[in-house]
Order: sequence, then structure tokens, then C-alpha cells
Amino acid sequence: MKRKLRSVLLAGAVLAGLVGYAAAQNPYYDHDDYRYDHDGYGYDGFRRGMHVAREVGFEDGAQIAREDMWKGKPFNPRPRGRYDDADHGYRPEFGSRHEYREHYAAAYREGYISAFRHYGY
Repeated sequence: MKRKLRSVLLAGAVLAGLVGYAAAQNPYYDHDDYRYDHDGYGYDGFRRGMHVAREVGFEDGAQIAREDMWKGKPFNPRPRGRYDDADHGYRPEFGSRHEYREHYAAAYREGYISAFRHYGY
């Protein structure tokens, strides 16, 4: 009886070790690295997300600058109003929301400044 129990416990320990080893071989298993997600987008999804953040942020900033000029408001390149959370266009496969917001806010400022310069202000 003790011999059977010992064999079952040894088999369970070996199985647990093999499962752990197999999980370690999976490059998407590293859950603390935001660039890898369960959808398989990986680093390409992260890069695409930062590209989207720059495009959307620039366009939003330029649009708000045009609205501000039309309404006679003073120059203010900080994201505000409906864009103050700075994650317009964000999707989970892009990775870190914090990094998305940083890229979005920088592009928003660039778009705002560019629009003001273009229209002579």
C-alpha cells in the first residue's frame, strides 16, 4: 500500500514538473510583459498601438485647435474635454494603456501646435 502511494506521489510530482517546464517554453506565458497578450499580437500589436496613438492624438489635437480658433479661444495644447483621458482609440491588444496615453498626449500637442501654426496664429 505504501509502495503504491509513493509511486502515485512520484508520478504526480514528475507530471507537475513537466507541466511547469512546458509552460516555461511558451513565449506568451510571461504575463508581466505587457507587449505579449493572449490574442497573439505580441510586440507588433504594441508597435501598431503606439502608431495609432500618434495618429489619433495628432488628428484630435489638430481638430481641437481648429475648434478653438473658430471660437476665438486662447492657445492651449493640453488634452482636455472629451480627450482629457488621452486614450481615444485605445484597444487592449496595444499593450500598456499608460504608454498609449503618453504617445497620444505628445501627438495631440504636436497636432494642436501644427494646426495653430498652419492657420497663422
